[in-house]
Amino acid sequence: LALSLVLALAFASACAPKVNDPADAQAGKQSVETFAKAMNAGDSEALVSVMTEKTIWADNHFPVVVGRSAVKQMYDAQFGMFTVAFQAPVDDVRVVGDLAVSRGTWTITLTPKAAGPAPISDSGSWMAISSRQPDGTWKWDSLVPNSNQPMPGATADGADEQAIAKLEQDWAAGMVKGDMAVLEGNLAKEWTLSEDGQVTTREQALGAFKSGAYKVESAGLRDLRVFVVGDAAVATMLVNTKGTFM
Repeated sequence: LALSLVLALAFASACAPKVNDPADAQAGKQSVETFAKAMNAGDSEALVSVMTEKTIWADNHFPVVVGRSAVKQMYDAQFGMFTVAFQAPVDDVRVVGDLAVSRGTWTITLTPKAAGPAPISDSGSWMAISSRQPDGTWKWDSLVPNSNQPMPGATADGADEQAIAKLEQDWAAGMVKGDMAVLEGNLAKEWTLSEDGQVTTREQALGAFKSGAYKVESAGLRDLRVFVVGDAAVATMLVNTKGTFM
């Protein structure tokens, strides 16, 4: 009985899949290094060499792409417009049999080839699922990067959006109250208004409030949305205003 148990355990051990085999883990790291090198070289053919026609490519800010041919087409377009500086260090590779999961971080800078536009930078983390192919090589089944950046038009903590929303609300209240400190403080010196074919300068608008030519009885804001891009922002809203002009 003891001999039977020993033989059974030995058989089960022999049939069990290899876990975290060093050679397999190194193959996982090598695939990422191949990809990063191809990114920096602008070589889309080498870039998709770690993929198959079933690879799922779920990149940041883009629809999901399936298959090496589709991924190559996407990067052909990117490499035509940008020079790429890319890094993707591998933090961990875990392998069980013919399946591997890798993860790490990434940074990228896209420098436009056309003169004028500024470079675009991003960073984040990534996770890849790979499988051993019939020829023994490893290919990516799926790749999912995540960006550290907030969604386009939104800041990480929302403070800028709140500040701009308050500016709009204070402006509406300031018009009703005739509060010149608020009205003057909320308008940049370059401010102009283009409305109904007429252009009004900052001095003309403030002058109309000071003289009483422009009187606002009520000003209600709704559907206020703020979109932040770096040091600039766009606020859209519906405004219901009641008052008199001259």
